[in-house]
Amino acid sequence: MIKNTLKSILVMGLTTSSLWAGAEAGKSAYVTCSACHSADGQGLAIGDKKMAPSLTASSIVNGDPSLLALVILKGIKSEGSNYMGMMAPLEAVYQDDAKFADLLTYVRSSFGNKSAAVTVEQATQFRAKWADRKTPVSRVELEKLAK
Repeated sequence: MIKNTLKSILVMGLTTSSLWAGAEAGKSAYVTCSACHSADGQGLAIGDKKMAPSLTASSIVNGDPSLLALVILKGIKSEGSNYMGMMAPLEAVYQDDAKFADLLTYVRSSFGNKSAAVTVEQATQFRAKWADRKTPVSRVELEKLAK
């Protein structure tokens, strides 16, 4: 009984340490994103527009994580929205699946978001799912994919 309890405490401690390390790595990976989304995830204001939307309570951030992966890997087209331009494809920046999973997890669990973590295995699957896509996604297409 005591042996099992000690094992449980050890496993919980290791899991918490791993999650904390992933959160720190994700925060570090987010530096690239913060150039447009800002350090607080609310979108960098430029005059009466923003460079990018807020990540707080975003349906893309908190919905199907494969769609967030699509947006980060392939970018979003500029379509006359309220934002300054398109979201650049960041596939070259996040080539390492562990770093990519850490970034996805950080965004999904920061800025008031409370969505589930993304594993390295999921990040690998998402990358494979969108591998053949060569162009940025449109906001209309994202809405259709989210249904």
